[in-house]
Amino acid sequence: MKTLEEAKEELLDLTGLMCPLPVVLTSEKMKKLKEGQLLTVLSTDPGFERDVYNWCLQTGNELVSLKKEGNKVVAVLRKRSEATEPSLWHWIKFHSLGVKLHLRHLLIQINPFVKKPDHFITFVALSEGTRAEKYLAGRAKLIPIPDEIDPRCGVVLAVQGYQRAKDIYEELQKEGFGVEAIYRKEGKEYRRVYP
Repeated sequence: MKTLEEAKEELLDLTGLMCPLPVVLTSEKMKKLKEGQLLTVLSTDPGFERDVYNWCLQTGNELVSLKKEGNKVVAVLRKRSEATEPSLWHWIKFHSLGVKLHLRHLLIQINPFVKKPDHFITFVALSEGTRAEKYLAGRAKLIPIPDEIDPRCGVVLAVQGYQRAKDIYEELQKEGFGVEAIYRKEGKEYRRVYP
């Protein structure tokens, strides 16, 4: 039988905060809960719905419910005994990765000696993109996802040429990575070209 403290539901209002803060603060709050406790999280970040779903898969916490109410996402989470939330050091490294990727993207744009990527592979979660870049060992570079593809927080693999992008996409899919689609840059627009 649960104690009164374990059954108590907590509320975390993160409205107005943007990626990656909602998932970072959710993770930090869940660390402080006892097994079985519920946490209701409110967020207006457009990527939070996908982020909290993937975070639960990665940490082992239970996603009791997930719904939209107007412009808010309402997620109810249950602390699981086997759950492992990332450490604060993990989130510091996560933020430094974001800075690194933005700098990399800027350098690609301003360097006249670098071939500009024209195809971009998207992922179901940021963590899938970082795993894929390590797996590919230099065959494609990770950059922040262009807002024209998705305004939410995320990453893409930047690749030169359609066939090369398709080969990498299919290899990653075969190896079990959560690839989503390939987009081609056409002027200032991005068009989905595969699948």
